[in-house]
Amino acid sequence: MTFSELLQGILARVEGSIGIAIMGLDGLAIEQAQVPSKTDLGERVALIATSHATLLRNTMRMSSDTGVGALNELTLMSDMFLLVVRLIGREYFLIIALSPGGNLGRARFELRKAHLLLEKEFI
Repeated sequence: MTFSELLQGILARVEGSIGIAIMGLDGLAIEQAQVPSKTDLGERVALIATSHATLLRNTMRMSSDTGVGALNELTLMSDMFLLVVRLIGREYFLIIALSPGGNLGRARFELRKAHLLLEKEFI
């Protein structure tokens, strides 16, 4: 299964999904996909992820520095999006954008499954 097929499958199974990406903590997109009817919003997922890469790196550092353990997942809510970030190793992450009424539980489940498939590729 290619990265593109994996991401498209997640989008198809998560109600309210807009876009998804595999990103490096350096802010570069490895692969991305969006729901065709929401292309204008979906295309912003990689841009949003790039902007949040610094936040994610700082949050990872804070988790480590305060002794709460390694960061695994982060959820961010705004007026337009619900973002779920799932780390893959120490250098990569998955990010999915949902509409405000999107299925958060299913998104988290699908990212966890994808994480298990991808961790061998990115470690």
